[in-house]
Amino acid sequence: MRHVSPTLAARAAATLRAPVLVSLVALAACLGPRSDPSAFFLLSSPVPAGDGAPVPVSIGLGPLTIPGYLDRPQIITRLSDDEIALAEADRWAEPFAANLLSTLEENLGKLLPGSSYVAYPWYPVDAPDYAVRLDVRRFEADASGTVLLDATWRLDRADARVDGGATRITEQAEGPGRAAAVAAHSRALAELSREIEGAVRRAAGR
Repeated sequence: MRHVSPTLAARAAATLRAPVLVSLVALAACLGPRSDPSAFFLLSSPVPAGDGAPVPVSIGLGPLTIPGYLDRPQIITRLSDDEIALAEADRWAEPFAANLLSTLEENLGKLLPGSSYVAYPWYPVDAPDYAVRLDVRRFEADASGTVLLDATWRLDRADARVDGGATRITEQAEGPGRAAAVAAHSRALAELSREIEGAVRRAAGR
């Protein structure tokens, strides 16, 4: 019977294990954690605190409608009248409609000191003095970073229209990249907020 040295047997086993270990390490590297390219954005309020006369009225915000193509997490870029692109890595941090309404409320709260806000829908007993209805038809940047906000709005009192209209606002991003385009979105919404502020002040005699 042939006897094999324990040392030689150990060396042979180690030689066989080495390629297997290298393969396992390579596989673990492939399956291990990867850097996540996702980035999340929110609209913000660039409106400075107003120094105008207080407007102690309650304002209801809603209903708000947005087109279906905007009702998604991915940020949209308009390529042409017939084509849009979805940025899979660049996303809104919360539902776009909710972010738009909360930012509109923040803007109006600064522009109309003394005002308070009611979320739609409200009970008749909690009906606000005025209600802002907003229908957004387009609100996205194009490939050059120009944001278009195309919307109609109306200001109601006791379910009767007292003001409103259609608006098309464009804002150019101040630099390349998604953050600059989102900031341009915020400036466009601030401009719409100023239009609504003027209507509320006229209606309230302020």
